[in-house]
Amino acid sequence: MRAGSPVLLSSCCKGALAITLFLPACGGLRSPAPPLLPPVVAESWKMKESVVQPVSSAPENVRRLGLKRAERATYEGAGTITADVYELTSSAGGLELVQTWRPAADTVFFYKETYFAVVKWERAEKSAVTAFVRDLEKRLGERR
Repeated sequence: MRAGSPVLLSSCCKGALAITLFLPACGGLRSPAPPLLPPVVAESWKMKESVVQPVSSAPENVRRLGLKRAERATYEGAGTITADVYELTSSAGGLELVQTWRPAADTVFFYKETYFAVVKWERAEKSAVTAFVRDLEKRLGERR
């Protein structure tokens, strides 16, 4: 073959070339994001159920501040805990949520980096809930 002469590709090679060039551009090879909530928290709280929440099901004030994704999990240990974690586009959104979220009985909320969490418990001792919240907050801070 002479320099400067056209290169002929078979239709099979053309298809493979197109896929090779197209997939990275569309993000088709990305792996799914890891879960927001761990299977075990504070050594004694075991996840019973976990659900990735559709963005549309999150409270309006959370969506308005830039929600990337949301997850809810139920844990059993010294009682029952339901944790909702929202991954936001900025830590400023988490700060605003902490300042405006309405307090409720047997519920605590916090933010760490770009995560806002709401933890609700039933039939659990304060020390066990405190251990859960501290460990979850630490783990969310380590995700970066």
